[in-house]
Amino acid sequence: MPIDRITPQTLHKWLAAPDEIAVLDVRDEGIYAHGHLLLAASLPLAALELEAPRRLPRRDVSIVLIDDQPDRAQRAATLLTEGGYSRISLLEGGNTAWAAAGFPLFSGLYVPSKAFGEVVEHVRHTPRITAETLLQWRASKKPHLLVDSRPFEEAQVFSMPGSLSCPGAELLRRVPAAVAPNVPVVVHCAGRTRSIIGAQSLIDAGIPNPVFALENGTMGWYLTGQPLTHASAEWLPARDGRTARARALATMQRAGVALIDAATLARFEQDSTRTLYIFDVRLPEAYRAAHLKGALNAPGGQLIQSTDVYAPVRGARIVLVDDDLVQAPMTAHWLAQMGWDVHVFDLPGNPQPERLVSGDAPRVLLKEPRLTPLLSVSMIQAALHTPDLRGLRLFDCRDSRRYRDGHIPGAQFLIRSDIPRLLDDTDRAHTLVFISDDEYLARFAAADAVAAGFRAKWLDGGYTEWINRTGPVTTSDAHYRSAPVDAWYSPYQLESGMEEAMREYISWETGLLHRLQDEPGIHFKLSPALQAHE
Repeated sequence: MPIDRITPQTLHKWLAAPDEIAVLDVRDEGIYAHGHLLLAASLPLAALELEAPRRLPRRDVSIVLIDDQPDRAQRAATLLTEGGYSRISLLEGGNTAWAAAGFPLFSGLYVPSKAFGEVVEHVRHTPRITAETLLQWRASKKPHLLVDSRPFEEAQVFSMPGSLSCPGAELLRRVPAAVAPNVPVVVHCAGRTRSIIGAQSLIDAGIPNPVFALENGTMGWYLTGQPLTHASAEWLPARDGRTARARALATMQRAGVALIDAATLARFEQDSTRTLYIFDVRLPEAYRAAHLKGALNAPGGQLIQSTDVYAPVRGARIVLVDDDLVQAPMTAHWLAQMGWDVHVFDLPGNPQPERLVSGDAPRVLLKEPRLTPLLSVSMIQAALHTPDLRGLRLFDCRDSRRYRDGHIPGAQFLIRSDIPRLLDDTDRAHTLVFISDDEYLARFAAADAVAAGFRAKWLDGGYTEWINRTGPVTTSDAHYRSAPVDAWYSPYQLESGMEEAMREYISWETGLLHRLQDEPGIHFKLSPALQAHE
């Protein structure tokens, strides 16, 4: 099937139209983060078979692929076409042509969501305090509640002394019952967006407490010379049921979002002309315990923080679900203000026992990887003690940040999409072994190597099994066959220059507010009067 090539002017016109469209930048995330279209979602070529079915559920949606290397964009187009996608275009000249046509490029990740957070603070005048003020409160022993609105796993890596973990969509369920009504609540994240959205959520819901966002989050705290805590996050355990539900529903209704029943949901699911995302916005453990069949887990705070990751199809319909009508309504009230067609399924009012399932969502691939042999952990452990690893060559396809933090001795970092290009100097007498946290990624990498004429296997159980079997790990012999451009390194993940990077990040994020003018496809609908009046 021939693939259409379009000009930047055509794409600009398409983005301004109300029709569904998915603009996908198939470069590696670290390269993408240096400059991309505002509404282009990152979907690297290396992950296409793994991610496309989940992120692009309708096979006849309009897709535009972007890569500054035409051969890579063509490879992505071929894979999607073979997977049943029928409306694929390539942006002629990629990002270079877009910029040459006078259209802006944006650096960073999750930029639409980050920009939205800045607009919220500007329009809603979200109260904030500085790290210096918080320090004064502590010195004077002023009562307050400090909450970290990131996922618990992030808070475990680093947070602030005295902060309790309460992911964004959980705030209304937990905060009001945890403190007296007159005690100030301070919401923070690692930077800005989730602090602002978290604080404004509580304000919109009408809790009686004074609520503040901590300006610049843990970055602002660290830049004042204060320490971060590590691996010591604690949950905010309290929950507020009926009152939280009433507040959440009222907040949702003020944003113009309605509850839908089972018949409406069924009609949405049968509508083949629209992309439908059904997101269960509860925490992962609640989702795994029981969820609506067909719903994907997207914890509410993260869905607002990185909407382009979960829903790359602009103009799609979104249905949110939870089990108590708190997290879904609060998340929906933000998505509506971002311009999404969003609805909340009333699961408590429409019990669906026949549709409830447990565990993770089924894995759906664009295609099955070619069958290749596996290799056990014990076989590699034995090979480590022999000359030349018994002819094995180990390639680690995990996130480069994880590779840096520890890998199997002798393993080289390699991005899967680089296999055709970077293995030319590898002796074909060797057997290549691919390692990942994701079995399917390792299997696809091995299949790519076989297609390139190599003998290849994949590590059964991956790096996780290696650790479970107490295999040796090293950080001292890192060998990068691919440049570590598969991921964006946050200021916290840099080995040097962290403080300067934090200041640059804060400047970048606050600067987004003034870069949105005339951007096609941005339909933020904010009102200064959405908060409750009690």
